[in-house]
Amino acid sequence: MITAIENEDVKTVARIFAEKFDKKFLQPAGALRVTAVHLAAWQGAIELLNLFHKNGADINATDKIGRCALFHAAHRGNIEVVNWLLERGAFTESKVGVDSCSKDFSNSFLGPCVIGRNLPIPECWGRTSLHQAVKNNHSEVVEILVNANANVNAEDERGITPLLLAGSTVTQEDPNEISKFVNIIEILVSANASINVAHPDTGTTALHHATILGSSSATKRLLDGGACSLYQCKSTGSTALHFAATVGSLDTLLVLLAITPPGRIDMRDKIDRTPLHRASYQGHCNCVRALIDHGGNLAAKTEAGVTVIHAIFTHIPKPVLFLQNILNSRVQRNNNPTDKSSHVIVNFNVLAPPGELQMGVVTSLIAAASGVEQLTILQHPLVETFLWLKWSKLRVFFFCLVFIHALLVLSLSGYSIILLQYGVDYILLRRILTCCSCLLYFHNMAQVLMDPRYYFKQFEIWLSFACATMSLAISLNTGYTGDINIQEKLLNTSQHTSQWMLHTMSVAILLGWIQMMLLVGRLPMCGYYALMFSTVLKNILKVLLAFVCLIVGFALSFAVLFHGNDQFRNSWRAVVKTVVMMMGEYEYGALLSDGKNGSSFLPATSRVVFLAFVMLASIVLMNLMIGLAVNDIQGLEKEGHIRQLLKQAEFVGHLERLTSHRIFRSNWLHPWLSSLLDSRSGVPIKITIGYRGHYFRHSSAGVPAELKEALFQLASRNSRDNESSVMSGKYENNSYTQLTTLLEELCS
Repeated sequence: MITAIENEDVKTVARIFAEKFDKKFLQPAGALRVTAVHLAAWQGAIELLNLFHKNGADINATDKIGRCALFHAAHRGNIEVVNWLLERGAFTESKVGVDSCSKDFSNSFLGPCVIGRNLPIPECWGRTSLHQAVKNNHSEVVEILVNANANVNAEDERGITPLLLAGSTVTQEDPNEISKFVNIIEILVSANASINVAHPDTGTTALHHATILGSSSATKRLLDGGACSLYQCKSTGSTALHFAATVGSLDTLLVLLAITPPGRIDMRDKIDRTPLHRASYQGHCNCVRALIDHGGNLAAKTEAGVTVIHAIFTHIPKPVLFLQNILNSRVQRNNNPTDKSSHVIVNFNVLAPPGELQMGVVTSLIAAASGVEQLTILQHPLVETFLWLKWSKLRVFFFCLVFIHALLVLSLSGYSIILLQYGVDYILLRRILTCCSCLLYFHNMAQVLMDPRYYFKQFEIWLSFACATMSLAISLNTGYTGDINIQEKLLNTSQHTSQWMLHTMSVAILLGWIQMMLLVGRLPMCGYYALMFSTVLKNILKVLLAFVCLIVGFALSFAVLFHGNDQFRNSWRAVVKTVVMMMGEYEYGALLSDGKNGSSFLPATSRVVFLAFVMLASIVLMNLMIGLAVNDIQGLEKEGHIRQLLKQAEFVGHLERLTSHRIFRSNWLHPWLSSLLDSRSGVPIKITIGYRGHYFRHSSAGVPAELKEALFQLASRNSRDNESSVMSGKYENNSYTQLTTLLEELCS
């Protein structure tokens, strides 16, 4: 009979009951104590269930594992059997649980057991029929059980409720199963199921799973039912926003963003990734844009130091175009229908998110860009206008810094000249030099303490430290007095202090004026020339490094050939003279004469080597360096504007980091200086530029005219694009309406 039930052979079972009926047929059988009712419910055999029930079968009987007939019917999703059992008093609260045997029943019973081998083995104890129906996504069965007053908050032994099992067997690619999942969520939430219960292992809630499946309907229903959108799961620390951004479901993401406070968009998981990071890693452009539009921070960093900008450049196709489109949307034209004038609204919120230094996004963009092509984003009118406004706010600190440096180099130079020429220790200049050196030390230490990794890599920091150190040492030295002639000190080589001071002065003056040149080169109007100088210098140093062996070889050869000449007396002089000869200062007569001084040794060899030097070093090498320099200058004409903006952005970011540090926000600071820092700390997030006829209003002063014109053109283009989109949508809707009307007429 058991075999016939499992084979769905109803006639054989009916014949057995008719010919050889025995009540033992309805009793539990096998090691698992499975009944015929269990097997019939699993197979969905209503006729057999009617037959067994008429003959006194217990429809609520459980086997050794605690499975009842309703459990099997709910697991299978058989609506007819579930209704039949409930109509006859089936218990909805029966829970799976091992009865008088070990929970490790697989080895104890199932090996030699034949009866009930095909019945489902529960994954966890304490689960009800509702658990099974929800887990297997049988929405109609769930509705029947809930209407039969099944406990929607029943917990298994691990604390898992039916709602936590919703969608566990569903895939995002199956729309039919997703629809059932949404129905189950609706049923359980309407029945007051506990929505914010977390899974004991992962800490995820039903809302997390709804966003993983990308179901905006289920997500919205859970949120309407009181689900916590900011709940972080235990395993990864992710919120529902993180999961929605990862799977790339824009509809679900928008539902979550609609109720998420702006300040909580950038919540971090356990490795400091924001939802914007997760969307960027997966290349979901629409989700990235939606998060940015709602206030996502492009400068947010992960635990490993990866910014959102870096993730966009790495994983988003055509990242520069993508970012340009986002920046374009922040410049809009607001036409006034009652006036011929109009104005452009410029919104910097994407570049200056709240809670971040205003230059944080631009600095991250520069750090993430891999070349000039990606740095072209700096030429966008929005970015360039933002940099100009930041420079206008912070340039007062720059000019203060320039003033201190200028005072330092002038006092150092004046003090040294007066000391050397007149032997007078001018105390006023020495005190000014001491004050300026200490201020530079304070400035440099503040930078290093603020961001050691960044500033220790900067050449200008080391240069400034060296200049300040030597200047301070010179100003504190008291070895020179007015009653002793400086010339006597220079002649007396035994006085090491004097010699040390002279060397220090010469190097300090040189470094001070070089530092002054670099500072002046930070000005926007001088940045292009400073860039040309640094680029040419780098290339010349590279060429010299590549051909240093050639120069040293000629120098040592000349030291042997012209050993009688005083200028080649030792190796160092030979190298210096050779470098000078590369510039065309040959002194041919003095080198190759056969006079009494005997300066020419091995005349034939010296002439051959000298001719080779003229060809290889003076002509080929020097023209090579000149050609590279000219070529780089021509290339800089194309990239000069980008490089200038890059230098400007780096320095403005440096000034902002410095003035925003807690050192300058302490109570010891003078109130006037504190108010100055506050007034110069940031620019408005939104500005308006008025335009009337063919000229800009004076009310928008502070932005150069060319930038205003670029912003106005961008806003006009955006306005035309928006109008075109609206008209296109209307045209498509009208065409669809006309086509529908035509089809209806044809059908009638």
